[in-house]
Amino acid sequence: MKKLLYTFLLFAAVMTSCNLDKMPKGSITTGDAITSIDDATNIREFLYIRLRTAFSGENIYTMELPTDIFHATMDYGNRGGISYRWEWNSSTDEPENIWSANYYSIAVANFLIEGIDALDKTEMSDADKATLELYKGEAEFLKAFVTFRLVEWFCGVYDPASASTQLGVMLVEKFNPSSDQATYPPRSSLADTYTYIETCIQKAETALASVANKVASVYLTPDAVMAFKARIALTKGDFSTAITNATTLVDSGRYPLITGAKTEDILKNFLDLWKNDSGDECIMQLWADYAASSVPASNAYGYYGERTNGTFGPDYIPEQWVIDLYGENDFRYITWFYEQDLVYNTVSGKAVLFNKFMGNPALRASTATVSNYVNKIKLFRIAEQYLIAAEAYARLGNNDAAARKYYEDLRSKRDPDYVSNPTLSGDALLKAIKEERVRELMGEGFRFTDLKRWKEGFTRGAAQDPGVTEDGGMNLNIAASNLRFLWPIPQTEIDANPQIQGQQNPGY
Repeated sequence: MKKLLYTFLLFAAVMTSCNLDKMPKGSITTGDAITSIDDATNIREFLYIRLRTAFSGENIYTMELPTDIFHATMDYGNRGGISYRWEWNSSTDEPENIWSANYYSIAVANFLIEGIDALDKTEMSDADKATLELYKGEAEFLKAFVTFRLVEWFCGVYDPASASTQLGVMLVEKFNPSSDQATYPPRSSLADTYTYIETCIQKAETALASVANKVASVYLTPDAVMAFKARIALTKGDFSTAITNATTLVDSGRYPLITGAKTEDILKNFLDLWKNDSGDECIMQLWADYAASSVPASNAYGYYGERTNGTFGPDYIPEQWVIDLYGENDFRYITWFYEQDLVYNTVSGKAVLFNKFMGNPALRASTATVSNYVNKIKLFRIAEQYLIAAEAYARLGNNDAAARKYYEDLRSKRDPDYVSNPTLSGDALLKAIKEERVRELMGEGFRFTDLKRWKEGFTRGAAQDPGVTEDGGMNLNIAASNLRFLWPIPQTEIDANPQIQGQQNPGY
């Protein structure tokens, strides 16, 4: 823990910056970082960078590569291979990277909260005091968000009957509470972990109550908090709460699904969302600026593989069953998937490639000849809320009509050929909703946790082109009971914190 949680942090900050057009670049030490509201504002901007990190890059593709979505190609060079082949353990980089990055974010949030609480506010205006309370609420949200992310990897599926005995994660309420190993926290119960998350969310909700909701907000809003609450409730199996939050957002009409007078208009607008980050349908789309040298990591991991000479050699291509899910006129298929000839060192072939994260031209050098596949991070999209509402209704089992409504409202807006099926119900309806989650959310980091919470294993299926597919993990068969649905606590953490000796996840 000392290595990962309680190191002396250097927070990036520009003391003249008070908005997201001038993000933090320099370094200041913890001893003098927050002496004024301007200092707090700078750390607050860094907080949003940490939020962006929590839902981009490795935090996303490690939830996609281990599933039944992709096959590795012949020349993938073991990039992402540990995840793809289900070979992670307590000493591999993946668990430690995820663990340390998210606990670092908790430290940033605690540092901001403590720094604000310690400020002398005697001469401060009421408006400035209110601003600082808002910052604290945003910090509480970050704590909730990244703690939930830790739960998704390192904890079991929530079971209300046993949550008090299931292991959660370590709950850290202070920035740097002690260097005494005897005082390090143990892992809490999963019930207590969720209580911690929900307490942080409540604090955020209170602080954000007067903030105006807006499409594609770069800052937290009440609607963003509500979207997060719906996601958590679905994960916990609290379907009534998931329905309340998700349907409130969908039915508000504030974030309409993309439409248009003509098919070409819809396609243009849908492409604009994913290529140019228009913000349509986004409850929250996080800030990025190439000129300010502040862009997120790409959520693509060698999915497209365009070379400067115009040839293609991706590391990962979609499995055939994924391609088969889409109708040929589905706007997502037309926008995100492209058939290309593939050229590798010793083989060639053809496949439909996944290019959802095609790269915003404004987020790379104007002289770049190929994309860097970087787009603004869409933290919450209204489409996810349709899917949450549909699944939650279907899971309750007493309102197939409502489940079907939210499912078909989304599906029909994406695929002009979709024909409503008023008899769709029961297990067939739930299966359709699960497939729609693949169609809509592919590549965004949901597949691993979906399989986990559904308690479903998988078998990788037929390859689009076996001639270009690496066979090491091609036919991987993972049972729902596989221990690696629960990631290991990093060994460095186990070694440093005597309080979690004996609290490693089973099998590691």
